[in-house]
Amino acid sequence: MSKLLLINITDADKIRRLVSPMNIPAETVHPSDFDKTLVSLASARQKETHVPIGTDASIFKDSLLIFCDVPKKKFDKILFKLRQSKISVDYKAILTPTNSKWTVKRLMLELEREHAAFISMYKG
Repeated sequence: MSKLLLINITDADKIRRLVSPMNIPAETVHPSDFDKTLVSLASARQKETHVPIGTDASIFKDSLLIFCDVPKKKFDKILFKLRQSKISVDYKAILTPTNSKWTVKRLMLELEREHAAFISMYKG
């Protein structure tokens, strides 16, 4: 089943409204679930509770949007609508066989590492 996982997203309700016509649920992943695997979060039905995001709410400051089993056509449409709506997300990732067993923490650390390597490659 297609799903978006939202981590530290301040515009979560906007994203939900954006993907609702496509029948794609968008679920917030709370810091208490950052040690769960991506595949377990993608397959679980989470209760939506709104937890304000602040310095104590997350060990990460950056936002992350994970696309889980979203068909390419809808994936492209979502990316277009995010740009069109000026909804900013620091990192975007796709659930893959390689990262499916990773935790949210591991994925975020990997994305941060890759970003730092990319920046240093172009600075030096």
